[in-house]
Amino acid sequence: MIRIFDLFAGVGGFRVAAEKIFRKSGIDFKFAGWSEIDKYCQITYSSNFDVADEFFADDIKKITSIKNSNCGKINYKNPDRIRKINRIMPKFDLLFAGFPCQSFSKMGSEASLRDSRGALFFDIAAILSSVRPNYIILENVNRILTIDNKQTIKTIISILNSIGYYTDIFTLDSKDYGVPQTRRRVFIYGCKKSLKCQFPFEPPKKKKLKVSTLDILDKKVESKYHLSKKILKTILKDGTGGYYQKSEIDLEIARPLTRTMVKMHRAHQDNYFSNKYILGEKKQKWIRKLTPLEAFRLQGFPDNFVKKAVKAGVSDTQLYMQAGNTVTVNVVESVINNLIKYGWFC
Repeated sequence: MIRIFDLFAGVGGFRVAAEKIFRKSGIDFKFAGWSEIDKYCQITYSSNFDVADEFFADDIKKITSIKNSNCGKINYKNPDRIRKINRIMPKFDLLFAGFPCQSFSKMGSEASLRDSRGALFFDIAAILSSVRPNYIILENVNRILTIDNKQTIKTIISILNSIGYYTDIFTLDSKDYGVPQTRRRVFIYGCKKSLKCQFPFEPPKKKKLKVSTLDILDKKVESKYHLSKKILKTILKDGTGGYYQKSEIDLEIARPLTRTMVKMHRAHQDNYFSNKYILGEKKQKWIRKLTPLEAFRLQGFPDNFVKKAVKAGVSDTQLYMQAGNTVTVNVVESVINNLIKYGWFC
């Protein structure tokens, strides 16, 4: 039995992938618990998974902090902290953690581990030091590999090694694993040194992309997703203030989805599609944005996942943010499949 904890769970992209692959592989598993601070993500997650008997924490710092002291590079192994975590958290064998990326991203603060969100890595380190699961899979943006002249990734790997894990890194792009979206992400995978797992090994084999955005776009959607003439003037601009980047619509492979796409960035940042592309018409009549359902499709989620969230009362605005922030399901499936191939989780 593989017991799993879903940390910084978001809407459950890791979980959708894990449940599918472990069942398909005949590996017995259960989710011991999950943690997610965003209340709307909690609704989407709990409306899609049976979490009734699982441990839950909204803010993981409620578990990892002691005497108003947060985790840091120096004190994440504090004995009182370790005891507190062991007292509260369930035991588990596999940790998923797509930890916050804003402090590492070019679109974020780039303050790295000095930022309160980036410093959440030290909370991961505290949990690993306490629970000591057999396996870990962490996910973040590509920038984490180069920010701070590579000191950030060196610190992360060094700490994981000191706790007792062999680790390596996959750098993967969603478009290489079955979804028409360019989305490059880093996966740090590791196992306890005592397990003597085969290590390291080749990344998951890339797959020829057999679908385009046209395959995931609905032919007919509500008019609210169509752009007005007023906003089109902004959306289609190539740039302002000396900054130039060509605006393009109707891309067969979508640009990376972002959690801020609900704000309607220009067409060189977000994804927009016309009736000419979707319906094959000769004259352009309208341009529209993605629907939340289509955004989740670009992340590898089944339609029913979104429908359950909508039924639970999650708004379009929150769904856009969730779709832009989640991990691509297909990529996680490929990572887990690859680890199973090399004898992990047996």
